[in-house]
Amino acid sequence: MPQTTINNCPICNSSDIIYAFNAVDYFSTKETFPIYDCSNCGFRFTNNFPSNDTIGRYYDSPDYISHSDSKKGVVNRLFHFLREIMLKKKANLISKYSTGDRLLDIGSGTGYFLNAAKERGYSVWGIEKDSKARNFAIDAFGLDVKGEDFLWNINSNSFDVVTLWHVLEHMENLNEVIGKLSDILNKDGTLILALPNYLSYDARRYKEYWAAYDVPRHLWHFSPVTIERLLIKHRLKIINIFPMPLDAFYISMLSEKYKKSNFLLKYGRAFLTGLIGYFRSLSQLTHSSSLIYIVKKNELG
Repeated sequence: MPQTTINNCPICNSSDIIYAFNAVDYFSTKETFPIYDCSNCGFRFTNNFPSNDTIGRYYDSPDYISHSDSKKGVVNRLFHFLREIMLKKKANLISKYSTGDRLLDIGSGTGYFLNAAKERGYSVWGIEKDSKARNFAIDAFGLDVKGEDFLWNINSNSFDVVTLWHVLEHMENLNEVIGKLSDILNKDGTLILALPNYLSYDARRYKEYWAAYDVPRHLWHFSPVTIERLLIKHRLKIINIFPMPLDAFYISMLSEKYKKSNFLLKYGRAFLTGLIGYFRSLSQLTHSSSLIYIVKKNELG
């Protein structure tokens, strides 16, 4: 199968990259993929991952929740419960940091966030690679959702807000994507990124079993320092960071499942890990399982 091998760090271009550990695709194929770290800037990434034209089969599962909208099982029901809480928080964020009403959501999945933004009065567009999820969003909510190639046809300065909720880590051409996002934002536009944080409490607790490594679907593994370095490279600046502490409960549940923990104990351990991570994240952002970055153009950069 064709694969992509990274020889230079995508952020700093250093060739001083080192093998860190192997991660397993527990979700789907049980295949193993190597995780590498850049010795120069600290960026972490999956290496030897499937090429863009073959990676689709790793998403092709009824259990892939952001595409299927499945409510089967405890973990998926927890996802839906937490999503309802987060939808309101996300809508409040875009209202606070946006200066206009034209919004693009990349990786819009089944369309719940886009619909929430539309109900807030935003003019919304979505981009979604998966045809089943895209059709669900169109049929269920009447949304304007395009395929992945649409991004590259958008004119400069087209949007006031661009959001990627746990999406950037999936996108192969990292620098090209960030450059395009900067281009399609208007001068005062806002980019909002939600990303897993591999320095979080739950990531350190579960190590290679941490579900948010999610190889090979997740290609890039960010920390606050490395995402800032990537954004600065493209004349973008972080103006605020918010924790997503509830993610730790969902990720911990999956991680315990991957460890094949005792059925009677895994939910308790997952809840305890999520709870500790939640309280620690209140005082130190780097303990949060995921983080939301509010980003603006740096015209002086």
